[in-house]
Amino acid sequence: MADPVINDFIALAQTLGAHPARLAIWNEGALARRVSDARFIVTRRGANLAKLEPADIVHLDLEKMSALSASDTSAAAETIAEAKLNPNSPEPCADAALFAYLLGLENIRFVAHLHPIVVDQILASPRARQFADRRVMPNEILACGSAALLVPYSDPGLPLAKEVRRKMLLYLDRYKHIPQIIFVHNNGMFVPAANADDILKTVELSLKYAEIFVGASMLGGPVFLTPQNVTHIESTKEI
Repeated sequence: MADPVINDFIALAQTLGAHPARLAIWNEGALARRVSDARFIVTRRGANLAKLEPADIVHLDLEKMSALSASDTSAAAETIAEAKLNPNSPEPCADAALFAYLLGLENIRFVAHLHPIVVDQILASPRARQFADRRVMPNEILACGSAALLVPYSDPGLPLAKEVRRKMLLYLDRYKHIPQIIFVHNNGMFVPAANADDILKTVELSLKYAEIFVGASMLGGPVFLTPQNVTHIESTKEI
């Protein structure tokens, strides 16, 4: 009998992998989904999202993997091996521990790691901080949040998981809510969301505003909305 959870996961992965905006090509990108309070699924290391199959999915213990980002890394390999619910399954993607941490946040059931070209152009530039912190269009606030979380580059895997966890605590203290987008300098975007539709919606809208940002930067801008504009739109949800 077909498993609807697996089927929906594969459908989202293939949609992202085959997206005309080239969100992730070949072995770029990764996807995770929380299946229950105890476990989650994630794409294997080196998987091709556009051609994802059930054999490319790894089932992991959520608590064990989440604990990695807050613990000593000396026994990381052993912990990952113990966290695999099927010991014969392939190795999970490099950022499985980061996915586990994000999936443990309130109302987060999906996380995608993607590399859209226009977003990576900004994240490889000196304007990354502006793009994460400021807004140029009213609907950008509603679609992508008043600010994204920007994390400095760290090696994929546990170093990045630890850095995101550290920066997330600072973000939550300031904004009091989970960011809709996490940008990593020189390493794409992570999108945590409650469902598959929200993943796709947030990604596609972030691409639109990234293109606007790049275009405005080339024309001498961008001209940002004021903090008062952002606060009013975020509080009233009106544009």
